[in-house]
Amino acid sequence: MAGKRCIISLPRSARKWLFPGLGAAVMLIFLAVWLMGRIPALPEADQRLKDAASSLPRYDVMLRLNPQAHTLAISQQLDYSNATPDTLSSLVLRTWLNAYETEESSPAATEELYDVCYYAGFSPGYLTLQEITWNGKAAAWRYLDKEKTVLEIDVDPLPPGEGGVLSLRAIAEIPACAHRTGYTENAYQLSHVLPLLSRYEEGAWRQDAYCAVGDPFVNDCANFSIRVYAPDDYLPVCSAPLERQQDGSWQGEILAAREIGLCIGKGYYQQKALHQGTLICSYARNQAGAKRALEDAKKAIETFSVLYGDYPWPSFTVCSADFPFGGMEYTAFCLASEDYYLESQADTLELIIAHEAAHQWFYALVGSDQWYQPWQDEALCEYATLRYVEKRYGQGSFNTLKFYRVDSPMQEVIPGSLTPGSPIDYFGNLTDYSVVVYGRGAALMIALNEMLPQGADDFLRAYAEKFAFSFADRQAFESFLQEYSGMDLAPLLLDYLDTIMMGENTNERVIA
Repeated sequence: MAGKRCIISLPRSARKWLFPGLGAAVMLIFLAVWLMGRIPALPEADQRLKDAASSLPRYDVMLRLNPQAHTLAISQQLDYSNATPDTLSSLVLRTWLNAYETEESSPAATEELYDVCYYAGFSPGYLTLQEITWNGKAAAWRYLDKEKTVLEIDVDPLPPGEGGVLSLRAIAEIPACAHRTGYTENAYQLSHVLPLLSRYEEGAWRQDAYCAVGDPFVNDCANFSIRVYAPDDYLPVCSAPLERQQDGSWQGEILAAREIGLCIGKGYYQQKALHQGTLICSYARNQAGAKRALEDAKKAIETFSVLYGDYPWPSFTVCSADFPFGGMEYTAFCLASEDYYLESQADTLELIIAHEAAHQWFYALVGSDQWYQPWQDEALCEYATLRYVEKRYGQGSFNTLKFYRVDSPMQEVIPGSLTPGSPIDYFGNLTDYSVVVYGRGAALMIALNEMLPQGADDFLRAYAEKFAFSFADRQAFESFLQEYSGMDLAPLLLDYLDTIMMGENTNERVIA
């Protein structure tokens, strides 16, 4: 997530054809073939992606939007095989939408977000579960938290290696809310509406709260097939590239994704291009903004593919959104705030897209614990954004951006015992989170770049290859860093990640 804070700026129409005497049918066939030749085709998934997907859980999802009622009907099946070392008696899904049901629990109802998110006053969002079955039989279920974001479902004893099918039907009430989840005048932002399997760690399912600051979503990879029904004047935009079907629905799939990013909106301008083997897609409220975002996305994916290894999915999509963040990442998909699609904000939009594109390597490809160690994706992506600027615009632009986004945060006085290694529930507002996790966290990567013989980029490339489509907690990061470098860099990480900076221009530090 890229917050709204100080970001510096960086320095033919179709020909008419006339064929007298040809029938209308022939003309229509010719036009269709001509247009198809101008629309880039989705590349096939490469073997690395197919191999990663071969043993993953699979979601088959059908969604039906009702804009009049502001609801989304959900029907989904999860084909699950127990990959844990334990025999399971239940599965846990995260039902994040339920956090929006009350003002007390909504991540959009904090003092700093309420007015900009709830544009018409508070509006509840929640799931109404209609049916849950396991292998075709009704399954008992319960919520484990008062916010109803932790849904436990009983299953027959499931030893390691055995599996079954979990089916679920529900109605999602979408709140009138300009946030990650909610609807505004022209769009439904639905990226955390689907109930998804929690992460299983150390003998238990994760039950983290939906904090208002940071990203509480800790997901393993899965395969998704999705079909969306929406009125004709609405266009669904998704992590899985969607194609229109004969029945009017939109269908697509994505392999080895941590979730589905999804918007369903009206009035999108579309821009698409096949760039170096990846289908780049851009959707925005104005044509010029869609074109700029397309070019920015092409440059970002190209740059990071050189730095950190080939981009792994066949497509990458950028979609404008109405929310109070700069951007938000999902697998093969990101949102960028409509506020930055004006021509006067073009440079800022480029930085936002670069940061969110970097998350395709450090979040989507390599999963990490965004709840307890948010620096592990955000700081790496801030550093990657700096490297993007350096590669594209030179050392001077890098130095200027570094001053604003790294050097200045290192000098700011932050109240409380906050460090880049703090969990997200330590942070009371987005500003402190941005300064500490993004800015001071990126300072660690700059220090590593100076200490590692081959620089930080080479390490991050090896890190991305080592943990591709899997999960690396902080211990795994530190162990691999020591293995890669042959040095004990634990004191450096302790200094940057776990010390409290006591004040401006002071050398006094306290271990957190």
